[in-house]
Amino acid sequence: MDDTWLLAAPAIIDRRATVVALAHKVFGLESGTTLSIIAREYWAPLGYRFLAHRGLKPPPPGDLAIPHVPLTHLPPRYAALTARYPRVINGAVTNVSKRRIATDLLTADDSYSGAVIVKTDLNHAGIAERHVRRTRRSVLARLAAAMERRLPRHWFGCLPQDKYLVFDRKCDVPDWVWRSRGLVVQPLHVERRGDLFAVHQWYFFGSHECVSTMLANSPIVKLASVVDRLPLYWDVPDAIRRRRAELKFDYGKLDYIISDGVPVLLDANNTPNEGLEDRRHPRTMAICAALAGGLSEFLR
Repeated sequence: MDDTWLLAAPAIIDRRATVVALAHKVFGLESGTTLSIIAREYWAPLGYRFLAHRGLKPPPPGDLAIPHVPLTHLPPRYAALTARYPRVINGAVTNVSKRRIATDLLTADDSYSGAVIVKTDLNHAGIAERHVRRTRRSVLARLAAAMERRLPRHWFGCLPQDKYLVFDRKCDVPDWVWRSRGLVVQPLHVERRGDLFAVHQWYFFGSHECVSTMLANSPIVKLASVVDRLPLYWDVPDAIRRRRAELKFDYGKLDYIISDGVPVLLDANNTPNEGLEDRRHPRTMAICAALAGGLSEFLR
């Protein structure tokens, strides 16, 4: 799909502000994230100063801060850094776990009997949290990491090969899933598009937005299984907009589907990344261009 018609950057106010991204010491701010591309390609040419601060040392002064920590729960010490700034993007977003995002989680005693999917409570299978744990250098941390590699993964809220589990009936879910605090069970929601399955990704920065729809052969639509994408568009169901307001997101990405006419929120991400290997792919650049003007709303 060619989305180059979206590449013109929206107008941004003249005031040349300093924007500070507060990044985790382990991850920093990767160049392929949506925020990095927006700052490099659209804010910098207009004279805005963008600083990426890594870790917990005192950050530089600025007009606006954006926490950019790819963990499910924002650590309190990173959240505390935002107090130094007069404006904060996503200042109220400190938890993007499935238990926080989803509204239809099941328990073992629920009467629902249809197909279900088992996920980790942590975002992106908890891979980022696992990476942080394995970088710790204390003796206890190394011992814990060794145990995590050897003991059953579900003891630590993980799934085999970090892949979702799908069962045709809720009664087929193993007992160990229900016992694991780190795992959640949901009804299996799918959206069909002919022979394919769809997931919609709503990117937004303030009121600036676009939707990217991915199509796959499997009901579990992941980047690795995508076979096509629809042209970008802007039509978002009211129920998903309301859910964004409830979650108090200023910037990010919400994944949703429309199952039997009902919008269902699947995931929320406050550190989005389009995920295409080519970081200057026209589609990636189109998404970033659509969001870039949102900065002005937070600097007025």
